[in-house]
Amino acid sequence: MPKILRVGVQDFEIPLQGENPDYGESLTDFFESVSEALETVQQPNDVLRTSASILNNQTTFTSVPGFSFDVSEVKSINAEFFITRTTVSPANNLTENGVIEGNFDGTAWSITVRSIGDAGVDFEITSGGQIQYKSTNLVGTSYAGSLIFRAKVFNAD
Repeated sequence: MPKILRVGVQDFEIPLQGENPDYGESLTDFFESVSEALETVQQPNDVLRTSASILNNQTTFTSVPGFSFDVSEVKSINAEFFITRTTVSPANNLTENGVIEGNFDGTAWSITVRSIGDAGVDFEITSGGQIQYKSTNLVGTSYAGSLIFRAKVFNAD
């Protein structure tokens, strides 16, 4: 009796060990379907969930480590982010979450940032595909700032 494995909406009959060895086509179909399904989860050049520190009072744009895109391959981005910036005395707790959407025309990027909240952080992207930020001055002691992000991309075909 074969084992039934489902990928998306398609079922595959995979023989159990010791059964008929004539299962190459069925396994090939199964692995092709798994591969196609996984492409919807992660594409080459996607940025997996990553975090970085946000400096206080960063008056010039500075690069976010790990938040960049290969312009020879990536033509469009959809990046989600979450920012927290806190101080102790006086107590401040700023949060912001949002999306950075962008397109690359082969020369320059166009981006739009949509968010909820205001953590006092602005974003831009360089022509080389590097996301950068600058931040306001959050007055208080024991400053902490973090950015959590991930991105899905569309690569050039």
